[in-house]
Amino acid sequence: MKMWYSFCQIIFIIIALVIVGVIAFFLAKLIFWLSIISIPILILIFIYNAITIISADPPNKGIWVFFGKRQKVLLKEGWHFLPFYPIVFDAISIRVTKINQDLPNQVVRTPDLAEVSVSISVTWIPGGPDNIDEKDQASAFIQFLNSGEEEGVKNILQDIINDRLRGWAISEEEGPSDWQELLGARDDAITVLLKAILGEDLSSIPSSVPTPVLLKYWDVPPKRPLKKEMSKWGKRTRKGSEWQRLEEELAKLSDQERENLKMKIEERRNLIKMARQGNGFFYKKPLGITINRFTIDNAAPLGKTAEAAELKAKEQHERAAEKTEIEGIMDRIRDLKDLGFSLEQALEIVQSERGKITKSVSESKLNISSETRAMIEKVFPDLAKLLKKTT
Repeated sequence: MKMWYSFCQIIFIIIALVIVGVIAFFLAKLIFWLSIISIPILILIFIYNAITIISADPPNKGIWVFFGKRQKVLLKEGWHFLPFYPIVFDAISIRVTKINQDLPNQVVRTPDLAEVSVSISVTWIPGGPDNIDEKDQASAFIQFLNSGEEEGVKNILQDIINDRLRGWAISEEEGPSDWQELLGARDDAITVLLKAILGEDLSSIPSSVPTPVLLKYWDVPPKRPLKKEMSKWGKRTRKGSEWQRLEEELAKLSDQERENLKMKIEERRNLIKMARQGNGFFYKKPLGITINRFTIDNAAPLGKTAEAAELKAKEQHERAAEKTEIEGIMDRIRDLKDLGFSLEQALEIVQSERGKITKSVSESKLNISSETRAMIEKVFPDLAKLLKKTT
């Protein structure tokens, strides 16, 4: 019995080993085939995860990132292979489209303490101009990211423009003397604001004379100086110029220096023109953007100043209308005198036509020849009826 028990144990052990062997065989075979299948799948997953697309619609540019640190490497539109994304390699995508920024109306005060609302519009695009290399372009995009991207750049531009515009408008040394001069000094304001925004990125003018003054002087035809500019740079000459003191200052320069200065001023004038037309490429390196357009859309007085301006415009319109009416009356009187009426008779007829007098026509006695009467009946039938009643 004991031997039978031992024999059964051995049989069960052999069966268990056979089952384990069979299971191990099938597991090994399964693992082998799973390995064969899974390795390509894992490779495909690795490749798929490593592919990063920089969008072309809308246009984008990317900055390469290595272990979380931005590198000065520019990724253009299209597919890019970044293994172990996003742990080892990564990319920051930046939308590169023109951004139209309409600033809130800037309220400024002029030296006459009038309030004026100025609306300014700026168009800019992230990154530098096309003529810089890829490393510098990548640096520009990094600066754009450091500036807070779109919202951050908008806030910085608004603060710069607002501060400089207010200072220029109220200054006793530059800018307009009153609100009326401010309305006509848009080019001056654009010149000052572009310089404030671009700073050292805008080529300097080698002169102690303010750039807006030189722009007016070398304009075609030369523009008149503002009141503040007249006191320092103006004064009428015998030749009719109003820039005598400026011409005395320019006379101290050599012909070559004067020509170089004029060339710089013309370059600045072209830049302002390009900025107003939207064709500019002004690189603001600290913000990592390129400004394409800069315009002052509108400037209008506020409060009591606006009311006074409206009243003045209304009075001017009424005076112009009165002048036109008087000229019409004079023409009518001359026509009547040419027909043979005396000045008194012509005045009386005109006043009657305008309803200014109510004198009975039976009290008027007119002595007109038959030839003149026939002409009147042909040209002025209403007047002819009036004359028949008086005869």
